[in-house]
Amino acid sequence: MTTADRWKNRRAMAWLALIAGLVFPLLLWATDSDQLGAVAGPFYVFVGAVVGAYVGFATLDDRWQGELGNGEGRRAPGEQ
Repeated sequence: MTTADRWKNRRAMAWLALIAGLVFPLLLWATDSDQLGAVAGPFYVFVGAVVGAYVGFATLDDRWQGELGNGEGRRAPGEQ
């Protein structure tokens, strides 16, 4: 199993959450619903958590794979 295979579903989930976060304001505007407006805060917290978790864990995985010698792994400037 390659690194790309491992992250395919996680990447799709993050993209879907990001797109949903961009489409949600249009849905609010089109429907002018008070109920949708009430869930806007928790919705954006959830979407931000999904996208942030993907970016964070992708960075950790990239670092760990580099330290184990199993991948390219980026290192911070000045690290050896």
